[in-house]
Amino acid sequence: MRDSATGLYYHARDESRAMAWANPATGLSPHIWGRAVGWLAMALADTLPFVPETHPDKQDVLAMFVRLMGTVEKAQDSSGLWHQVLDQPEREGNYLETSASAMFAYALLKGLRLGYLDASPSFGFQRAAAKALASLATERVRYDEAGRFHLLGICKVAGLGGNPYRDGSFSYYVNEAVGADDFKGTGPFILALNESLAHHILFIY
Repeated sequence: MRDSATGLYYHARDESRAMAWANPATGLSPHIWGRAVGWLAMALADTLPFVPETHPDKQDVLAMFVRLMGTVEKAQDSSGLWHQVLDQPEREGNYLETSASAMFAYALLKGLRLGYLDASPSFGFQRAAAKALASLATERVRYDEAGRFHLLGICKVAGLGGNPYRDGSFSYYVNEAVGADDFKGTGPFILALNESLAHHILFIY
């Protein structure tokens, strides 16, 4: 499911190639959805500590994580966030999406804390994580009149197939509802903030 051009992973693959959204040759979905890649990044970051060093696949899983986070870092927008559709960042209608950005920030920070990712400036992982947190805090957090904060810009849901049918097109992804405080965004944001404290990464906003 890894795209050879970007190094990122497609949303889904239908091995039977029977689904209408699937590429008839590869079975892959049409686009690379930010949050799908975010789930993968978080899963790898959370799973790696539990894989024994003696496990024959540990180094392969670690290499997969490091390679993925390298491509994620390169896909980061200059704002510090990531796009809803990662393989077409410049296309009109695409937007910077909060939940994927929080997921990537968390995975980067946890990878840095555990020593899976190189913290030296030449790799850019720490810079990308700090920039993502700062942008989320300044651009996506808002306070209401009661002093409660809200996290904005979260794609509420996206999927493939079903009824009504979700075709995986660019238009589909960018037109799904966007809202505030969805747990798929708030959860990763809290985890990322917790990692920033554990790793002593400070950001100013």
